[in-house]
Amino acid sequence: MPIQATQLTELKSRKGQRNEFQMKPIERLLSGSGIPIRAALHGLVALPLLAFALALAVDTYLQYRSSMAAAYHTAATLREMSGKQTEEFLDQIKQSLEHLADRDMIKSLDPANCDPLLSEVRFLQPFIGNAYTINADGNIVCSALQFPGRAVHSSVAQQLIQSVDQSRDFVIGSIERGQIVDGWVLALAYMIRDNSGKYTGIVGAGVDLKNFRPLNAQNETIPGATVGIIDSSGVILASSGAPEQRIGTMISPGNAAEVLSKNQGTYIGKDYTGSGTIFSFAKIAESGWYMIVSIPETVVVAPLIRLAWYRFFIALAVMAVMISITAKVARRIAKPVEEISETISKIRSENADISVRSYGPKEIREIADELNMMLDSQKQAELSIRQSEERFRTAFQSSPDAMAITTMAQGKFLEINSGYTSVFGRDVDDVIGKTVNDISVWRYPADRQKLIQPLQEFGVCQNLEADFVTKDGRIISGLVTAHLITLDGEICVLSVIRDTTAQKVAEERIHQLSFSDALTGLPNRRLLVDRLNQAIVANNRHRRHGALLFMDIDDFKSLNDSLGHDQGDQLLVKVAERLQSIVQEDDTLARLSADEFTIILEELSTDPQDAAEQAETVYEKIFSALGQPFEIGGQSLQITCCVGITLFGKQHEEAIEPLKRAELAMYQAKSAGRNVMRFFDPQMQAIVSARTAMEQDLRKAIHDAQIQVHYQPQTTSTGEISAVEALVRWNDPRRGMISPIEFIPLAENSGLIVPLGKYVFDVVCDQLVRWSSQLCFSKLTIAVNVSARQFHEDDFVQQIQHSLKCSGADPKHIVLEITESLLVQNIDDVIAKMNALKGMGIGFSLDDFGTGYSSLSYLKQLPLDELKIDKSFIRDILIDPDDAAIAKMVVALATSMGLSVIAEGVETESQQEFLAGIDCHRYQGYLFGRPMPIHELECFLTNRPAIKKASPIGLT
Repeated sequence: MPIQATQLTELKSRKGQRNEFQMKPIERLLSGSGIPIRAALHGLVALPLLAFALALAVDTYLQYRSSMAAAYHTAATLREMSGKQTEEFLDQIKQSLEHLADRDMIKSLDPANCDPLLSEVRFLQPFIGNAYTINADGNIVCSALQFPGRAVHSSVAQQLIQSVDQSRDFVIGSIERGQIVDGWVLALAYMIRDNSGKYTGIVGAGVDLKNFRPLNAQNETIPGATVGIIDSSGVILASSGAPEQRIGTMISPGNAAEVLSKNQGTYIGKDYTGSGTIFSFAKIAESGWYMIVSIPETVVVAPLIRLAWYRFFIALAVMAVMISITAKVARRIAKPVEEISETISKIRSENADISVRSYGPKEIREIADELNMMLDSQKQAELSIRQSEERFRTAFQSSPDAMAITTMAQGKFLEINSGYTSVFGRDVDDVIGKTVNDISVWRYPADRQKLIQPLQEFGVCQNLEADFVTKDGRIISGLVTAHLITLDGEICVLSVIRDTTAQKVAEERIHQLSFSDALTGLPNRRLLVDRLNQAIVANNRHRRHGALLFMDIDDFKSLNDSLGHDQGDQLLVKVAERLQSIVQEDDTLARLSADEFTIILEELSTDPQDAAEQAETVYEKIFSALGQPFEIGGQSLQITCCVGITLFGKQHEEAIEPLKRAELAMYQAKSAGRNVMRFFDPQMQAIVSARTAMEQDLRKAIHDAQIQVHYQPQTTSTGEISAVEALVRWNDPRRGMISPIEFIPLAENSGLIVPLGKYVFDVVCDQLVRWSSQLCFSKLTIAVNVSARQFHEDDFVQQIQHSLKCSGADPKHIVLEITESLLVQNIDDVIAKMNALKGMGIGFSLDDFGTGYSSLSYLKQLPLDELKIDKSFIRDILIDPDDAAIAKMVVALATSMGLSVIAEGVETESQQEFLAGIDCHRYQGYLFGRPMPIHELECFLTNRPAIKKASPIGLT
């Protein structure tokens, strides 16, 4: 019916304009809407030609994209293959060196025994330029290639000795020009230990890079492709295609920035000649090297350039032929069309009987005949107008829907039907002449704008959902369809509003019954599956993990039978409420069956281990929430539950798959007892279980006083030892000695760092009390590390006071070492606590200075006694100008602020001499003593010479 009204108003607006109604469509047809017929014909031919040319260009571009994508894939494949071969090559050498290091002939470090064996190894493996052994003092003992002096002349060999770490047997060195082998040599080494496990030296091998098998094996598998290896600083180690003189040099800064900042990738850059090149790179495991494959861009695009020129000349030839044909056709058609157009204009201006001469080509004659037929139908159209008016009025008034005609500009009501009166309860006198704003028809005025916008653009708006206000203030829902019409020259809106209030109420009820659990109001299995599918797609798109937790209340059937089903239902409702308080807004909590609940966690970490820890955190909240008693029917109930957890989002899958995994993990938890959680992924479960077990063991070790405290001397340039640093060690009965690098971060994350720090401080206080009665140790000061988390405890100062009071230790012999991370937050509280402790006599040292963030404005406010130069700056202080400059700056800053300064990690006499030269006269490091138990420390201090120096190999 609205369409009929539109047609009616169009006819009424043209009534009385007979000639214009008849002529304008024909004239537009013949004249091309103002465009000359000749130009229109040429345009009709030009457009397909342009489309043809554009299609050729697009196809050429797509072929270019396809070729580049294929080149990217080829480069990545070659890089992956070469990387695997390099890893296998390194592993082969590692196994060879490990086998040699275990041979008694090598362990003896006797030239008479090991030289022949090394020569045999070099003969059997031609890619090894030389094989040798070096003792712990840095001297060559055996060598496959003899050379005088038997001393280490290679800086790389020296570096191998200095890089040996007793926790890592295999060492990959740098490259250098061989002294015996002609060309570039890569140094590799493996630690030699005697039968007691003590480090005695290394067995090394120099790999001749000219025989570097992983690259030589590639040959020229791809025209123009080059396979190369660089180290972590961007130095070229080997290359299958580059000149030999480029080995040992740096790659370009642009390529270094792109490669060294990522683990792998593929991109277009410039090679060393400045030519465009496709690079594909990836980091090689363990070695820290990068495998790089390069393919010149010219190799990829050269065939496409030839194809593009070939297509260009074909397009030119086609265009020339088509233009010639079009010119001839245009001359034959244009003249009769122009005559018809002129005749129509003349007849219209004279308002005479219309007659068009029919001549010219067949198609033009048909246009003239059609025009004459249209003129004859004019009278029939006028009759149809009157009939349409009557039909429209009847349909408008008899419709049960609310219909209204309003002006477009102001929304003024011009006419309403009886259906409008019935729906809105408003009479004609209440509405006509007023606007929609005057009587507040729309509940939200912005909804009318949603109606107007499509009307302005398309002339129609269909099925718009909106809320309306009736005369008595009721809110009803409606479905609006509207069309633009013209009445007396003014644009108006014919709208039809269907009352859908009852329908929406019914739909909402149906939706609630279909997707919600009737007892708890939580999403049911149907809605859970839908949201889980959405979560899988979203997490897969963003390359993030999600987690699904599947919970089952332990022995709920027995509880339900003993309590009765009504109270059992109350328990389930309360369980749902507690779980609802745990989940975040973006997560989904659902009830699957009587005592089974699930939680969907979205947007977790991209790292699966971190995501598992985040899911475990939610489990701990569940465990805590459900562990509180429930008050049901006047009695207190305690329940437990088992939880199965699985991750999703790594790959696209249906929701049923993670549901199966989580349910299986839950049943595994059930089989293990009550209040148990299990991850589906065995590897993930093992990681979580290992971390949980270590945390439990650490908690027990702290409680049972199994943690050991070792002490490392702090020495002056005169050899005086006036202080030691307390360092925590954990010798687990099952795992053995565990590095602080492993358990300190665990203690930080779990909060155990607080009781651990308190335990160490108590041990230090007790030790100071014992030393106070011994003259040789009574003046020693002990430095104790304090974590940021421990320091920010509200009662930290009170804890220190309590320990000092209980032990009777002198606080003047205690120095608390704090790190710069302590200063990041709540600096005023930090300063207040430091001043309080300073008032007791405790000193402060700022540890690891220069590695974090320190504002000098805050630094001046801190009651510090000492700055400690971090060992990372001392390690390369003799070879790295930046490290040397930082050390000088720290000494100068400490001097200007009246603070003492100490350098940690001093391992060589050269380092000590340099530090003394910049006025740093207090040191800590292996040169003066390793961390040692208390009985070894006391023996060391009692029997030491003027300056006791330790082996320079190792980490402080």
